[in-house]
Amino acid sequence: MSVLFNFEKAAPRDAYRVLSSLVIPRPIAWVATLGPEKTVNLAPFSSFMGTANPPLVTLAIGRRPDGSPKDTYRNIVEQGEAVVHMADAPLLEAMHATGEEIPPGESEVERLGLKVVKSKKVKVPRLIEAPVAMECRFREEHPMGKGSTFVMLDILLAHVSEAIWDEEVRCAVSDRWSPIARLGSVAGPNYGLLGKVLSLGKSKLPGPKD
Repeated sequence: MSVLFNFEKAAPRDAYRVLSSLVIPRPIAWVATLGPEKTVNLAPFSSFMGTANPPLVTLAIGRRPDGSPKDTYRNIVEQGEAVVHMADAPLLEAMHATGEEIPPGESEVERLGLKVVKSKKVKVPRLIEAPVAMECRFREEHPMGKGSTFVMLDILLAHVSEAIWDEEVRCAVSDRWSPIARLGSVAGPNYGLLGKVLSLGKSKLPGPKD
């Protein structure tokens, strides 16, 4: 037996609750932007993915309950830049705290005492403590009805901690760090860390000539 949930008839709040419990785990983009007064805004987004060709990340940024745009969306569109961080376990509480609404013009970075440093290619500073920081430029947006907008960002440059980087294979190695994933929101929000990592060789499935 299975439970049927009709997304076509569901209220947005119910659809979000159910979908966020089904599509798991989700990586979290910890996005820094500059506000109109050059204050650093920092917020997490778990509707997030990346592609390599071209190198870009995509964020689904929802609106506030009153329908107004979130600061991150407004800053990206107006300033044209962002730094997308990946947080690890030591940064969990700080990242979680940046999901709360604070008065306009205030900075989550300053409120939490986080340290930043100048970026190389964008004006938005990056977090020193984050193991991954991707400097990005706004590419385009795609409104999805009245609820959210897909925002595409070109990745210009990535800063990767030496602690998670393997120079021989020229990439980050998953068992050297503890990236945070978003899970369902019931009695949460809930988060997860990497558990057992499984490495598989070439698939044993028969090919088209077998």
